[in-house]
Amino acid sequence: MFNERKALQMTLQAMLEQRMALRRQYVDQDKQLGADIKQLLSRIRELDNEAGIGDDESPEDEAMSTEEFSDDLMRRIKVRKAHIRHDYLEVAKHIENLLQEAMSPMSLADLCSVLKARHQVEFASPYIGVQKSLKYLPQVKVEKDGRKLIFSL
Repeated sequence: MFNERKALQMTLQAMLEQRMALRRQYVDQDKQLGADIKQLLSRIRELDNEAGIGDDESPEDEAMSTEEFSDDLMRRIKVRKAHIRHDYLEVAKHIENLLQEAMSPMSLADLCSVLKARHQVEFASPYIGVQKSLKYLPQVKVEKDGRKLIFSL
């Protein structure tokens, strides 16, 4: 029993090492391909600028770049929201006005949906965005109701 266990453990260790080597190889290849693609794109832009085409991407280039990704691959890629710089002092004023109007506590989700609807303020991470804004509002009380954050004046 001990010999079989030791053999299995050694096999497991070898497989884990092989897995790590494959991951390193994949990351290295991915970085190299990314650098090659970046270099090609910059050369294409140079040629376009020399020819006077400008920065507009031609429809053929756009079609080629979107055809590279299959629908299945696109579904698996996590899409991140674009980073937007916010004036947190201004957002804090909006939050204070919303809480005064509501005259009742608001949840984080409700607060963010109203901010988006009325003021076109959308955070990539609602919790972090609201917390940064609340630095300017010491009078706002934050409570927890189960797993929900509730904000009130």
